[in-house]
Amino acid sequence: MAEGMEIMAEKIFLLAVHNHQPVGNFPSVLEKAFTDSYRPFLKSLSLYPEIKFTLHFSGPLWEYMETEQPEVMDLISLMVERKQVELLGGGFYEPILATIPEEDRQGQLLMMADYLEKKFGVRPKGAWLAERVWEPQLASTLAKAGYSYTLLDEEHFHYAGINQPRFPYITEDQGYSLVIFPIDKKLRYLIPFRNLEEIDTYFQEIVNSDGIAILGDDGEKFGLWPGTKNWVYEAGWLESFLNYLRKSSFKMMTFSEFLSTEPKMNLAYLPPASYEEMMEWILPLDQLKKLRELKKTLSPQFRRLLRGGFFREFFLKYPESNHLHKRMLYLSKIVSQKKIDDPEILKNFYRSQCNDAYWHGIFGGLYLPHLRQAVYFHLLEAEKKIDLGSGWERVDYDFDGKEELFYHDKSFNLIIKPSFGGSLIELDLKYLSRNLSNVLSRWPEAYHHYSTETGEGKSIHELIRKLPENFEIYFHYDHYPRYSLLDHFFSSEVTFEKWSQREVKEAGDFINSVYEYFIKESNLYLQKKGIVHLEEKDYRVNINKIITPQSDQVIIEQTIINEDEENLTCYFGHEWNLFVLSEEWELNQATISLFKGKIKLEFQPYPQLWIMPLETLSQSEEAFEIIYQGISWLALWPLQLRPGEKFKFFVRLYFKDGQ
Repeated sequence: MAEGMEIMAEKIFLLAVHNHQPVGNFPSVLEKAFTDSYRPFLKSLSLYPEIKFTLHFSGPLWEYMETEQPEVMDLISLMVERKQVELLGGGFYEPILATIPEEDRQGQLLMMADYLEKKFGVRPKGAWLAERVWEPQLASTLAKAGYSYTLLDEEHFHYAGINQPRFPYITEDQGYSLVIFPIDKKLRYLIPFRNLEEIDTYFQEIVNSDGIAILGDDGEKFGLWPGTKNWVYEAGWLESFLNYLRKSSFKMMTFSEFLSTEPKMNLAYLPPASYEEMMEWILPLDQLKKLRELKKTLSPQFRRLLRGGFFREFFLKYPESNHLHKRMLYLSKIVSQKKIDDPEILKNFYRSQCNDAYWHGIFGGLYLPHLRQAVYFHLLEAEKKIDLGSGWERVDYDFDGKEELFYHDKSFNLIIKPSFGGSLIELDLKYLSRNLSNVLSRWPEAYHHYSTETGEGKSIHELIRKLPENFEIYFHYDHYPRYSLLDHFFSSEVTFEKWSQREVKEAGDFINSVYEYFIKESNLYLQKKGIVHLEEKDYRVNINKIITPQSDQVIIEQTIINEDEENLTCYFGHEWNLFVLSEEWELNQATISLFKGKIKLEFQPYPQLWIMPLETLSQSEEAFEIIYQGISWLALWPLQLRPGEKFKFFVRLYFKDGQ
């Protein structure tokens, strides 16, 4: 008998279906999701009123459904009224609750509960956790918001030493209790990807262990995942499965209905975790390989001794994710301190917490620029309506122990990071609510080392993907985040090909070094004394930057001083990386014109400009994808400086009409 179970007189199957599309996803994707998955699934289930289940839609889908799919909402209302469906709550815009402040957690959870009560006349008792990311304090968070249960993967229970969880448990935090239902991993892989014989065999195994069958998983697997539309509907899998359930001796119940029977449950404390695949995606290749090797050697009773990473490590793996997360937390603190209660501000702010753009695994997530941009759009839409004043602000927004410099203006924002090369890490255009620095660097991924064939009829986690031809060109990784205002020194032998393929040797030590700084009036002064290493010799070099924001422009004045006793001959590179599409910019001599001249980036004296699109190779639900992440401009000047000699150049970022 599985640990924590009481002997059940009935055979019970609890089914929860979770549907989500991220904030900012293309309307065509949402339409396809309803056409291929959500609508046909619900229509099929509505023909079997005795088959009860629990249903979750995230806030972005509810909002889309109201205007674009009202017949689906009507169908759900009918199924709720006849008590075939129980609706699950959760964070309205599908945030990872553990990574946002408690005040925001409550706001998101109550927004969903209020919405469901208003639309369907029922207040949810259960909450779906985005990506099943669990941290122990969420027990009190959910309970305070009025929720009594949630669902987590069985992997969470393994880490607590519970090897075969087939019954709910109770946990608590700070005196608040919460019921946790374990999601059966094998059922996740069987349904709907295997035939009824295999599923029936496993159901019998569950019954023989005196357990209950518990499944909570993505609704997209019923038609939207690769190969599933044909298998689930056209080949008749779903109809056969529903008939199987109708004729079987299994009792279908909603989760709340099951809890109303007052089953006996044991206490458990689950450590921070997510589903097994998520915790592997966080790991670098060498650790992933070793983890999988070790898993094969251990018997089930020792599974708690092996685990992958921790969700928050995505903020360490990807600087872009960390910046996005900490920018959100920066605004969260302001919203809280100013006691903002404007519904439109809060709605935009909560949308910026939608989880998908903050991480990457088998789904595009962070690698999809339109999802990152959607987060920044809503964050900036909220921020524009809050008075943040104007001028420079000193703030350690990313909690690295070093100050960043945030410049607020009515038409743009700047964030400068003195501790990383005096670089520009965010440039916001407020009239577009757009972060032009929304660029993703080329990072190594464990799956870059897989070379396999595709398959059909399997779980999305089992599909094998083939790397495209000439994939090696995308494996020239960046060794620093693609910020702007970065200072490079190269030998005279540098070529565009070596630079674009990340094969050029950096001669200076300025890229990720700390720059000293001070602010005088509206000017920001940055300075760094460093070394340029050329032909076995170290040259002493001093760089001074002056950044002067004005109402319609930002002027950058930069001086390079040879403080060595010998002549310095090399190339100096000044790097900009921005997310603009090919049709959004053009080059005229040394002026980069953006958005049909509304923004201009001018260099004086004229440099040689090297231009390179930034492209990444990432995996998605169906295949590997080559994704445009932005454009890199390297302004290059040859230097021949005698001892004590200076080279000065200017960069002018001009906003037409103050925009």
